[in-house]
Amino acid sequence: MSTSYDNLGSDDVYITEYDNLTGRANLSKPLNYYHWGDRVSTGEKYNGVDMRGEVITLSRNIRIRGTDEEHWGGSFETTDSVEFDA
Repeated sequence: MSTSYDNLGSDDVYITEYDNLTGRANLSKPLNYYHWGDRVSTGEKYNGVDMRGEVITLSRNIRIRGTDEEHWGGSFETTDSVEFDA
């Protein structure tokens, strides 16, 4: 996910190696954008907003199934939204 004011500044890479003691990660390819991170939340500095980067680790395939509410086929709630025309 983006960690700056550029809402399109996200990267999709694989973590090939991770050092649990230092927090250093080796990636499958270089990042195209700058990503900010820290050990503690930035919420106290930015009115509750945590600006740290997100990392998702999947060790297996997952399937998410929703109910067919009002013929939409399911719905998902996310914590991130982007308006490209705003």
